Amino acid sequence: MPIPIYIAIIRRHWRIIAAPAIIAAVISLGLALLEPPRYRSSASLLITRSEDRRFDTEDALAYDLPAIVQGTPFSAEVSSALALTGVSIPPDQVRASLGASNRRRVVQIWAETGDPALAEALTTTSVELIQRRGLALWGDPSATPARPLVNVVVLEPPGAATQTNGWTTAIATAALRGLIGLLAGAFLAFGAHYWETGRAAPSQNTGG
Repeated sequence: MPIPIYIAIIRRHWRIIAAPAIIAAVISLGLALLEPPRYRSSASLLITRSEDRRFDTEDALAYDLPAIVQGTPFSAEVSSALALTGVSIPPDQVRASLGASNRRRVVQIWAETGDPALAEALTTTSVELIQRRGLALWGDPSATPARPLVNVVVLEPPGAATQTNGWTTAIATAALRGLIGLLAGAFLAFGAHYWETGRAAPSQNTGG
């Protein structure tokens, strides 16, 4: 189909194209502004073996750590450790707030909550717990705080919590959803064109 025809279709059905984009962007922005603030604090750790050589690769430790951090036993330990400092948060809420991912031996840990101070406390406590418990978190009963059997190097210490759903994020998300709406509108516009063309063709044949 020649480009001038595409342009003609867009000009004729511009309302169909624009409507989904505008609706999607407005709804997305409205919902984002209604959400309560969320804050995230994160840290990066380098995980390597100590004198223990029973693991085939050092990457296995870092690969397993995100699942350990997001597990129920770890959340319970973080909750108990925070309780000793006067911060009361149940294990299920700890588990919902914590997240982790790894790239080779580097593991990023984060906590996201509605309270920036709590997010920072969760991240700091998690890092301290991993350093103290060491290979015991992987199920090795011989690991102790004095001999954790794993090296945990803090590459980036727990930082100040930053808002994750502020104006910048809301606008970027609204723009992305608006673009998706624009593509959907273009699809509808061309569908409407082919539908109209298909209806016109039988009428012309009948009239002839």
